[in-house]
Amino acid sequence: MANSSSAPRAAAYLFLVVFFGAMLAYGGYKLYNKYGPSKTVVGEVPFGLEAGTAVPNGDAPNFKAAVEKLPVQAQAEFRRAGELSRSGAAKAAYEIYDALVLLYPNVDAAVWGEVNTLFSMDSVTETMRDRADLLIGRLMSRYANTGISFYLDSRKSLLSGNMNVALELAKMASNRSPSLYEIRLWYAELLLKNSNVKEAALESRAAISLSSGDSQRAFELLAKVYHDAGELDSASLVVEYALTQFPLSSELLLLRGYLAEYNGKFDVAEKTYQRIIAFRPDYEKARRAIATIGEKAPPGKGGTFGGSSRERAQVACDILAPLVERYPENLPLREALGIAYLKNHMFDLSRREFNYILKNDPEYPDIKMRISEVEQARQVAIEEYNNGLTANLNRAVDSLRESMAPSLKHDFSTKLGHYLVRYGASSQEFFKKYSPANFKQVKRFVWQESFYESPYQHTYTIVFDSLNRFKEVHVAVFDSASNSNHLGVAPEIFTRLSKQNSRISGIGNNTGETICDDGVVMDAVVWETRDNFEILARIVGKPAEVRMVRLDRRTLPPSGMKLCDYLPLLLEF
Repeated sequence: MANSSSAPRAAAYLFLVVFFGAMLAYGGYKLYNKYGPSKTVVGEVPFGLEAGTAVPNGDAPNFKAAVEKLPVQAQAEFRRAGELSRSGAAKAAYEIYDALVLLYPNVDAAVWGEVNTLFSMDSVTETMRDRADLLIGRLMSRYANTGISFYLDSRKSLLSGNMNVALELAKMASNRSPSLYEIRLWYAELLLKNSNVKEAALESRAAISLSSGDSQRAFELLAKVYHDAGELDSASLVVEYALTQFPLSSELLLLRGYLAEYNGKFDVAEKTYQRIIAFRPDYEKARRAIATIGEKAPPGKGGTFGGSSRERAQVACDILAPLVERYPENLPLREALGIAYLKNHMFDLSRREFNYILKNDPEYPDIKMRISEVEQARQVAIEEYNNGLTANLNRAVDSLRESMAPSLKHDFSTKLGHYLVRYGASSQEFFKKYSPANFKQVKRFVWQESFYESPYQHTYTIVFDSLNRFKEVHVAVFDSASNSNHLGVAPEIFTRLSKQNSRISGIGNNTGETICDDGVVMDAVVWETRDNFEILARIVGKPAEVRMVRLDRRTLPPSGMKLCDYLPLLLEF
């Protein structure tokens, strides 16, 4: 009987143990959430972390709590400075933070904001640098051995050129204070510089979420991470979304231009780069991008190298050279190295590898042809170099001519031969309005003026009929430093002058390329009104020049003329 009564008692004890254990566990969980390490739960932000993700605060100070104790006006200034800083307006943000530090020297949120704004500025004065050193010292003494101090040490390490130490310190800072988006963003930048694109993407997304999607730099960095990893579709999605939030971001617009180029949309890319230069004339990346339109290659998928052909050849050289040194008798390896040297325009080294193969195996397939290719490529490179020197010399001479020539005072209304004289006016009427000192007579009833206006040489020819009445204007514009590599799209000179004339005469009609009877391919834009006819054209294969004729529409045949019929008129002067 004793045994039968002890079993229910044991079961009751077990139930009580389990019940009270569960209650203790639940109470512990509630106490941990209330008094344990605090967390930041992120909301739903495009391209950020998954909504609801909890990010531990670590040893990050609660800057927000200190600001909330300030007067309402001061809180508004903090918000404005933060918004300006996150949207890339560093200088304006710096001025507000600097004033807030003076007003509230014990509020570390102002010091933290000013220091990070100084870090993000392109250039700082000596005074700003001294100011940054003072503020950094204050933060490091206040937050010694925390994520903030590791972050500031990381910044200083990179400035001193120690990338590995900077990266390790940034990692420690991110682990100590994971909820500070500025630290996560800095760690992402260093990871990207170290080609760790996977972790850089995660840190960038964390920075996007922790800044509530307000950080322009975080989106720029994530887009660049995807771009450099070869994930161009993802990069494009980030760029297009982020530009709706930060439409004046130079970095995002630059990436949009790159992506357009990779898809062959060179005109879209050029417009994008020009847009950047319109509001940032000194932005060197955009200027280089315009100068190299069509030469850029997309990065490889998954972070593999995807630079220009010469850059890829250099990578091949770096890989093959040690192998050839280790296995000098392996002739196919030597041939591969010789080809890589050839693509990288290292002609002497290429010839050396091919000559070694010829000496050791005269019957090696196509080796004599390889040596011949080296010499041919070398001659082409010399010619390209000389052409480049000639173009630069021409540009210098044109600039000198421009500085020495008397000013012809061509305002916008007279560009491209838009003289404000009615057709049929006498030569006396014409030269009352326009000084004959600017013209020279090239033959009877024909006068001509020339001037250089960077970057083009302009020649305008005015033609009068046999009764000395104003008849037509011929325009020829040349770019002395142009080349023929315009990659299947209209050369820059034609595109630019078409736009310029459209601003004067309204939108013209583009004819597209037309093959004339003599094999000449012509592309043109036409403007036509009741009494005026204008045609601006280029000859395909002559990218350095554009020609135009303006004449009285009533002199044209009633049935009109075919496009190629204007060719002799365009080439007359």
